[in-house]
Amino acid sequence: MLWSVLGWWGWVWVVTALAAVLTLVVLLGGLRRSRPVILPGLPFYLDEPRVIEICQQGGYGDIAEKTIREFVKRNTDGSFGFTSQWFKLGRGANRGHETETSYDVHVTANTLLGLAVKSLEDQHGVVHANLTAGVVQGDRAWRRTRSPLLSEVHDGYVVVQGRFTVAEESGDEVVLHARIGGHEAKVRVACHDGHLRRKEVPSGQFNARCLGKSQTWRPDTGELVILPIAVLQ
Repeated sequence: MLWSVLGWWGWVWVVTALAAVLTLVVLLGGLRRSRPVILPGLPFYLDEPRVIEICQQGGYGDIAEKTIREFVKRNTDGSFGFTSQWFKLGRGANRGHETETSYDVHVTANTLLGLAVKSLEDQHGVVHANLTAGVVQGDRAWRRTRSPLLSEVHDGYVVVQGRFTVAEESGDEVVLHARIGGHEAKVRVACHDGHLRRKEVPSGQFNARCLGKSQTWRPDTGELVILPIAVLQ
């Protein structure tokens, strides 16, 4: 037997090997947790306070706030008026390179959204849906619904991808619609001006992703109402 040959050295070897395995598991778990989540596209709608709140709930609040501080530091001269509703920038002055500032805004927004989605996925709290293909994915957040219908995800976070159009436009909001599969049912997303870069909303039909919270199903109009947190095109 191995023990009769190695004696107590056999136990030392076993303990060392187990410690190495446990260390590897912890490292892999940390890498898996820190792996960034990317939502493709450029955001034209961002509810910054809600995004930060989600990051804080998942333990990413410090990283989110640091990301914003670094952005503001890089833009100490302020930015353009249409970006002032994001990242608490002042009005007026520019930094001299409009394309560079716009790039910074998009990169910072995408970084925060990645942290927010990672936070939700860590808590099994988000459902992903491809509206055009009619495919819904999710782990515990989806299985809890016990239903194959997106309309049954009550008061839950969703990331929906589809073909959107501007259905309504008023002085303080833009309403987007996206068909669900080949049915007459659709998703309704009302984007309020306070978080919207209205000039960047595409015309006609366009591909987009929306991170939001499912609010209610309206059977009379065939609409699934989603409270938007971010919309990317």
